[in-house]
Amino acid sequence: MLKRDLMKIPLLIIALFILSLGIVLLKQSGVGLDPWGVFHEGLNKVTGIPFGKTIELVGYVILLFSLLIKIFPGIGTILNIFLVGKFIDLLLKSNWFQTSEQLWMQLLYFAGGFVILSFGRALYISCNLGAGPRDGLFVGLVRFTKIDVKYVKPAIEVIVFTIGIIFGGTFGVGTLVLMFTSGYAFEFFFKLLKYDPKTTTNSNIFTYFKKSN
Repeated sequence: MLKRDLMKIPLLIIALFILSLGIVLLKQSGVGLDPWGVFHEGLNKVTGIPFGKTIELVGYVILLFSLLIKIFPGIGTILNIFLVGKFIDLLLKSNWFQTSEQLWMQLLYFAGGFVILSFGRALYISCNLGAGPRDGLFVGLVRFTKIDVKYVKPAIEVIVFTIGIIFGGTFGVGTLVLMFTSGYAFEFFFKLLKYDPKTTTNSNIFTYFKKSN
């Protein structure tokens, strides 16, 4: 099992880069970050920690919380925490995607970011190497409650969105669009990738130790 999972790592890294690119496009669009982005930006403003690094640190905190409710990390979880924030800061520093005052460019960034983020997130989850800390929460709740992703995900995001606003995170019309439609986008890409989060069990690092014993 470990050898099989290790062979998936290159695809996983590509998927995480795609995910990071989607987040950067949404941030640079000015139309509105996703709810978690609002939360991270709020923390960024309160603490002064770089945006990408904030995402990484929040990931570690959620990981610890997830362990308490028996949502165990996999290779994908660890790489998500370690790489996504770094990819985002790298892309932002590259200045490849400048914010624009032209509405058509803002909408293009937003639409592209929405699709790319949704696809990248669905792709890395479908690798079955463990969902990222944030996605692990809603995937775990979907599996536990048998409630569709399109209902569970918005409920979580409303909470983090509200906290993000309190901390000073910025939001726009795009944030509301993402909050209430991204669940449908995930279901579309999950079906496209033939992945069912209700029944599929992701690998976690403890599985390898059990097998070796």
